[in-house]
Amino acid sequence: MSFFIDVQGTLLSDADKSPVNGACKLIEFLNKKNLPYIVITNNTKHTSAEFLASLRQKGLAVKDGAYLDPFCVLDDIIKPCEVAMFGADEFINTMQKLGYTQNLKNAKAVMVASFDDFKFSDFASMIELINDGAKFIPMHETSVYKKHGRLFPGVGAIASMIKNATGTEYKAVGKPSVKFFQTALNLIKKQDNSLNFKDIKIISDDARGDLSGAKNLGMQTALVLSGKVSSVQNSGVKPEILDEIYKYVGEFLEVLSAKYK
Repeated sequence: MSFFIDVQGTLLSDADKSPVNGACKLIEFLNKKNLPYIVITNNTKHTSAEFLASLRQKGLAVKDGAYLDPFCVLDDIIKPCEVAMFGADEFINTMQKLGYTQNLKNAKAVMVASFDDFKFSDFASMIELINDGAKFIPMHETSVYKKHGRLFPGVGAIASMIKNATGTEYKAVGKPSVKFFQTALNLIKKQDNSLNFKDIKIISDDARGDLSGAKNLGMQTALVLSGKVSSVQNSGVKPEILDEIYKYVGEFLEVLSAKYK
């Protein structure tokens, strides 16, 4: 058995970013039993190394070679160049650390990350740049995210709006894009080369994004109710998308550990 494990709302609490009950023990258990796993996240506010270090500082002992976020694969999609970046200051600062330059007038691509203070003028700028020939590259396709106890439109929701406004197709960098999941599969194969999507169970609080996308590729799905939604009725997907449902990862660990006594 092998696993893709989401971070925000799954391993970490949306409320205070602390580990969810059982999260640290789950990673410890997977390491001890040598079960293949990859921690997958749509982090766009810190470099990959910084975010992985922060997870470890919180007690999540993610092993080397078992972490993936959009910045890990971004260079394969667009090399450092002049781009129009829309999102939180942390996103823009991190992109600049990676060699990308902010240009809101003549950009090679429009790049969008999570932000809770977008203005309609920002959307107008995105539309104008794309209509002038810039590529459209959302950093991921999360439909909604939770902050301060409220649900905000995610990058996926904004991407759909901009696509509708411009008629321009896009390929997202992070989850739940096929390219991202394929990269995760290639990475987990370094732990067990025999693995394919059908051998992987994905654990996430994002049914509409992560789990639906994973199900389309043949993965097994496990929804945790510790993040975006607190009930299956609000998951936004048909029941057949969800193979397993847990209140939090600690409950999932109880079931898993019973199989590997």
